[in-house]
Amino acid sequence: MKIKFIISFVGLLFLNQLVLAGDLVSSQGISTRLVNDMLPLSASEIEAAKPELSSRQKAAAVMPAMSGAKAVSRILIANTKPGMRQSIPNVRLGIGVVTSVVMTNQKGAIWPIKSYIIGDAQDFTVNWDQKSGILMLQSKKPYINTNLVVMLQNRATPVTVMLQSTQSSWDYEDYIRVDDGTDSENVKAMHQPYLLGLLSGVAPEGAQSVQISPSDVKTQVWSYQNHYLILTSSTLISPAYINHLEDNTMGKTNVYEIDKTPVIMLSDQTKMQEIHIKGS
Repeated sequence: MKIKFIISFVGLLFLNQLVLAGDLVSSQGISTRLVNDMLPLSASEIEAAKPELSSRQKAAAVMPAMSGAKAVSRILIANTKPGMRQSIPNVRLGIGVVTSVVMTNQKGAIWPIKSYIIGDAQDFTVNWDQKSGILMLQSKKPYINTNLVVMLQNRATPVTVMLQSTQSSWDYEDYIRVDDGTDSENVKAMHQPYLLGLLSGVAPEGAQSVQISPSDVKTQVWSYQNHYLILTSSTLISPAYINHLEDNTMGKTNVYEIDKTPVIMLSDQTKMQEIHIKGS
C-alpha cells in the first residue's frame, strides 16, 4: 500500500512538471507572436531601415517655410538722399533663427543707433545691444513683412528698412551702409552691385580668378568685364583705380576695380609689395 502511494505521488509530480513545461512553451509562443505582430521586421531589416527613418525625422523637423533656405551675409545700401530713387534695403528673416543687423557709414564704420521703432511688434522681435550697436531680429511667423525705422546718432533723418520673413535665403548678418555725406568716391562705388558682392566675399557671376605672384599675400584678383577686380587688406598704390570700395567693419578691406595690367603695387602700411598678375 505504501509503495503504491509513493509511485502515485511521483507520478503526480512528473505530470505537474509536464503541465508547467507546457505552460512555459505556450507562454513563450504567445510572447513571440506578440513581438512579431508589433515588430514585423527582422533585426537586419530594422537596421537597414534606420537611415531612411533618420532622414524622414530630419525632414519633418524642418519647418516647411525654412526648407532649403540658405543662410547668407550681405552688405545693403540705404540711399536716403532726397530725389534718389532706390529700393529700400530688404532684410530677410527666418523662423527659429536670429539675424544681426549693423548700421555703418559708407566706409563700413559702425554708426551708433539712437533709437528705432518697428511696424509690427507682435510678429517680430527686436533686441538692441546698445553697447555694440547691433540689432538682432527674429520673425515669429512665416511669410509676413513689416518695416523698421532707425534713427542714427548725429543724423537728422531716419533710415527705413524692410523686413521679410522666410524667403529662399535668410540673412544671418547684414551690414546696412548709409551715406554720411563725407566721401563721394565710396558713395559712387556703393552703387556697383558687383563691388558690394565682392566686399562680402562673393565674386560676380562670370568673373575668372587670376593667379598672382607671390601667392601668399592676402590679396585676390579676378578678371571681370575687361577689368581686374582686387580684394585686399592692403592699399593700392599703383596703378590708378576706376572704382574703390572700403570696409572697416572688422579690420580694413578694400575692393578695387582697375584696368588690366601685369603689375600692381600694394602697401600694408609697413612695406611696399610688387604683385605680378599672370596671364596679363
